[in-house]
Order: sequence, then C-alpha cells, then structure tokens
Amino acid sequence: MSYEQGELIGRAFGVIPAAISDRLRDVEFLTGTDPVFAGLHRYETTLDGRAYRKTAHTSHRHHSLDGTTTIVLPVLESTFVVVHELGHALDELLGYRHVAKPVTAYGRTNRQEAFAESFCAWLYWYGDQDVFHADLPTVSLFESLR
Repeated sequence: MSYEQGELIGRAFGVIPAAISDRLRDVEFLTGTDPVFAGLHRYETTLDGRAYRKTAHTSHRHHSLDGTTTIVLPVLESTFVVVHELGHALDELLGYRHVAKPVTAYGRTNRQEAFAESFCAWLYWYGDQDVFHADLPTVSLFESLR
C-alpha cells in the first residue's frame, strides 16, 4: 500500500464514529492493483458496465475467493468513495437486513447502494437530506451504532 492510499484510508476511518470503525477493523484493503489479477475474485464487469479492474468496490466474503471482506481501491480515490465502500462493509456486517430509502440517483440503483449512500448522508451533508431525515429507521440504525 502506498503512503497516499494509507493516508486516504486513515482519513476515511477518521470520518466514521469510533464504535463503527471498531466494527470495521477486520475489513481488508487491496490498493493500487487489479483485483482480478491479484486473485481476489473473478468478476470482470459491474452491473452498470464498469471494469472491476479499475473501479473502487467492496468484495464481500461470499464473493471473495479467500472468504474476506476487502475494499478494493485500484486507483487513488476520494475519502468519500472509501467511506461509501465502508458503508457496504457495514451493511454486510449487519446482515444486509436494513433497507434504506435512496437519497441519491445512485442510491436508487439497488438496496446495497441505497444503504451505502445513506451511510454517507448520515456522515456528510450529502444527498437528499429531506429524504434521509424522513427515513427514521435508517437514522435510528446509524445513531444506535455510535
């Protein structure tokens, strides 16, 4: 991992409350390399046509060849992107049970993206805050994890 990638990951964890960061401590990171070439998983293309080899994503335990949850950062991303991916890891840890209301167009993609985008909306002033604050079960979930 490069110094820049390490700093980026540190900044992302710094945005997240300590109790949630503690839950995410076992998440692994693969940075600066092609996840398919590295043998992390066999998936080539995202559902919307982007190349997994170049796209930040979360490789969940059930998709991973080594059975771990790994956030993949093939290129240097923004702190926000890493926090979004950590939202996916949190969703996995919680058993994929919670359905958040989409707060962005990307969040309308599917249940998983709605959760990750709502996680970001909770941490940042982001997305449709009226929808987010009206989604009391999601707000309560994140607050309960603090």
